[in-house]
Formats: sequence, C-alpha cells, structure tokens
Amino acid sequence: MANEALTVFIPKEAVNDLTVRLAAWRAADKEKVEAGRVIAEIETSKAVLELRAPAPGFLRYSLKEGSDVPVGSPLCFISQGPEDPVPELEAETAAATEGGLVARLSRKAAELVKQHGISLDQFAGKGLVREADVLALLGLPVHRPDMAAGVAAKAVTFKREVLAKTKVAEARYLLSGSNALASSVSVACPTRGLRAAAARHPEWGSSPAAIIVFEAARLLRTHPVFNAFYEDGAVNYYDEVNVGFAVDAGEGLKVPVIRDADKKDLGAIARGIQDLLLAYSNGEITLEAASGGTFTVTDLSGEGVFSFQPLINHRQSAILGVGAEFFAPRSSEGFYQLILAFDHRLTEGRAAAQFLKDLRDKLFSYEGRNP
Repeated sequence: MANEALTVFIPKEAVNDLTVRLAAWRAADKEKVEAGRVIAEIETSKAVLELRAPAPGFLRYSLKEGSDVPVGSPLCFISQGPEDPVPELEAETAAATEGGLVARLSRKAAELVKQHGISLDQFAGKGLVREADVLALLGLPVHRPDMAAGVAAKAVTFKREVLAKTKVAEARYLLSGSNALASSVSVACPTRGLRAAAARHPEWGSSPAAIIVFEAARLLRTHPVFNAFYEDGAVNYYDEVNVGFAVDAGEGLKVPVIRDADKKDLGAIARGIQDLLLAYSNGEITLEAASGGTFTVTDLSGEGVFSFQPLINHRQSAILGVGAEFFAPRSSEGFYQLILAFDHRLTEGRAAAQFLKDLRDKLFSYEGRNP
C-alpha cells in the first residue's frame, strides 16, 4: 500500500529486559523527521538508548513519556503524511504500557514469575524487578556461586585516609553539575592556526586559551543552547556569555570567569586570563571571580592529555575540552582534539558537532590572518 505507515519497534538487540521505559520523545507527534534523526530515548536496566527514524516521514505516536513498553513491540510509526491513518497498538501492548500497572521484569525474573504462577499485581508500582526480588517474595535464598561452592568470601581490608578539604570542596563542586544527561562529541583541529597566532603574540604565552575563549564566546551567540541550563523540563538561556576556564595547578580546582566574553576583544581576554592565573597562583581567587559562569573551557593540552571527558558544571549545559597536540603516523602536521560535553536533555549530537566544526574553522583561520 502506497501510504502504509512504517512501524518502529523496540529493538531486541542489546536489551536484556522484557520491557523498557520510554524516557523521552525527541520529536513532536506529527513532526516531519529525516532518516537517522533521534526520535526517542528508551531506558533499559543498564543504559539509555537512542532510537532513530528508519526513514523520512512524519512521526506518529500516542504513548506518553514514562510508559513501559514490551521489547519487540511497536513504539511509534513513520507515515508519509501528517494525517495519514496509522495502525492502532495491539490491546496487549497498550495494556502493558499505560498507567504503569505492569511491572518491568528482567528475563530471569519473568521465568520465575511464570514458573511459580505469581501475579504481576505483587510488583505494581515497583521499578525493574530482578531475579533476587522474585526469590525474596518466594522466601527462597538468593543464589551466590561462591557460597554454593562452600567457599567463604574473604573480606578485603582497606586503609582509610581523610581527604584534604580542598579535594572535598572540588568533588562537591563537580558533583553539583552531575544531574545533566551528559553526552559528548569531538573533532580534530589542525594546530597551524594556533601556532601562527602564538608566534605573532608571544605575550599571550604558550596556552591557546585566550583564542579559544574569544572564539567560543562569540559562537555561543549563534549556538545559545550551549549557553543555557536545564530546569524542570525547560531550557533557560543566559542573557550574558560568561566563560569560565578550569585551572588546577596545585592549589585545587578553580574556575575563574571572564565576564561578557563575547563583547571583549582578544587582547582584553588574554590579559584577563593572565590576571586571573596570577591571582590563582597567589591564592587570591575571590568567590566573585569564580561565580556567574555560563559556559566553561578546560584545557589539558599542557598536561599531554590527548582526549578526556569533561564534566559539565552546575547550571550549565556544556563544557569545552582542549587536548594536547598529536601527530598522525608519517605526518608532520599536528592536530588537537576539541571535545564538547553537553546536556542531552537540551540538544543532540548534531548540534554539538556543528558548534565544534564552526569553532575549528575559526581557529584554523588564524593561520592566514592577523588577529
């Protein structure tokens, strides 16, 4: 049939559960989508997976976010027109996914439930039900291979050492941003542009931080989702572009901030960074100087680190990492990695990749111009 809708199923591959949870729709009902676009996120007992449109068309769905959906069953449809008729979900599937009345069972738990004739009402309102949960309901011991073999588990000894207050404070600061649904993308950028700029401006020192902060700040005006934060199901865009840069040179992690970085010229940003680095080395970074950041740059190029996973800071949606220069085999041209970690609740990898490509082009262009 020419106008027959294409069914999108919950994949059985790499899923060890009988049901998954629909974590989020990534496009609206009846919205036109391209092939390969992420249309939904599903949550298994081990990970959050992205589902992509198998073909172009209009996304059609009726299930609500938070619904539990059996693995292998239909999740949604791709139709050729926004109003084309689409099949109804089977009654069994709908009953299993609406209202949260049916528990989510691991495969081993489901086998035990069937074997002992246990009503699923016993698990109403519970999250994922595992084998141990069913055994506990039956009053049976949880199987542990080492104990079954008659081998007592040997206690592992340890030594306790209280962390320094600076390290505890650093961990608290980093954990404050851990509520983000973090993803990351990276691109390789030729080193020639930054080398040319550094040669013309030795007063900036060997760090590329000033140029990167300067160009990233301006791009945040055209990519505002990375100068924002998530809260209560909404994206909140900052009015200012205040770029922090992470520093950890033996005095604990600090993130001093260049305020209104998108309005400052390159020289002003370079001087501002040098002043803040001097204040850091003297232990004079104030609370005001390290607050109000809307975006962060962390540069580990001086540490010889080629690639890493930056941690998104509190009430921010992205952080830019800069890796050390590396050389491809039998090549004299150097490259370094630009890594953007971003909050996946607000945007997707394609937008992050475009931001990095724009930044790469800006930085590479310094080879042929006088900044």
